[in-house]
Amino acid sequence: MLKQLVVASSLIIVSGCDDNVKPQQSKAAVQPYQLTTLEHYQHQANNLLRSIRVQKDAANLETQSADLVALSQTILNDLIVDYPQCAEYINALIAVADLLPSLPLEEIESGYHSDGKLPKFDDPICYHGKDLLVHPATVQAVARLGFVDPQAYEYAELEIIEVIAHFDQVEQALNK
Repeated sequence: MLKQLVVASSLIIVSGCDDNVKPQQSKAAVQPYQLTTLEHYQHQANNLLRSIRVQKDAANLETQSADLVALSQTILNDLIVDYPQCAEYINALIAVADLLPSLPLEEIESGYHSDGKLPKFDDPICYHGKDLLVHPATVQAVARLGFVDPQAYEYAELEIIEVIAHFDQVEQALNK
């Protein structure tokens, strides 16, 4: 008897359903999440690090590092807005951003990693910001040489590990 009651109730419920009912669409369409510039940089840096670790070809690594250099310039411009004391230092670096990867590694090291060709600064955040551009530009320069030396991948890996550490400092400063 109970089985017949359940079947009868189910039939009533099913027969009451209209096949022409259309699901209501939400009035607010779901927009895909857009990464912030900082999130995009962090994502790109981590992707580059993974690519270096699996020893992707030089052309791929050069493209990825060039993309990171370009993205760093947006962050550096944001940094200047929040830290105008970095303007002279950062602007001097941005002015040579396209030239850096074509320089010999020794010149990149002495002139830009060690600040030999950049103006003096007082705030450490300027230094951290600078490295968001210099480290990937160094990887770009290494990639242009073709990763012919077995230590080149290790050198590039260390450059990106270091830039991720500097990125954390810049992210904290910009998210205050």
